[in-house]
Amino acid sequence: SEFSSGVISIYSNPWAFVALKEDGSVVTFGGGYGGDSSSVASELSSGVSTIYSTGRAFAALKEDGSVITWGRGDLGGDSSSVASELSSDIISIYSTPGAFAALKDDGSVVTWGRSDYGGDSSSVASELSSGVSTIYSTGYAFAALKEDGSVVTWGLSTQGGDSSSVASELSSGVSAI
Repeated sequence: SEFSSGVISIYSNPWAFVALKEDGSVVTFGGGYGGDSSSVASELSSGVSTIYSTGRAFAALKEDGSVITWGRGDLGGDSSSVASELSSDIISIYSTPGAFAALKDDGSVVTWGRSDYGGDSSSVASELSSGVSTIYSTGYAFAALKEDGSVVTWGLSTQGGDSSSVASELSSGVSAI
């Protein structure tokens, strides 16, 4: 059995499990939203360091800094639109139930998934091109804390994606969210 030994971590979304083995390979099982990773099986056979999830998709961060996604396409499983940006230098991934945000080692951010869950950050792209230190999320929006103490938000405006009413207070001096 593929579970007889060597499993070091198990990750989940509401539909499926992902088992990470000590050799860096991944075994998936469960429902249709991430339980079947056959489309990316060769890329998940080695070198995986950790797994992140939305409500219906998974993202594997590999030791080489690349990201592999699977599950429901529109909720984060399909990252083809940003594939070139996810090929290297990713250091961490954050999520809402329907989108991912990946932080690169140069302080830039890459997003994908449904726009109403924060998957589209084009409106703040210039602010996310550098200087981001960490990312936080609600169910429908992301907030990026920048090294200069400012905060950038995007996603569903009514769920935290629009911080324009407090923009002056978020322009500096923020240490955590």
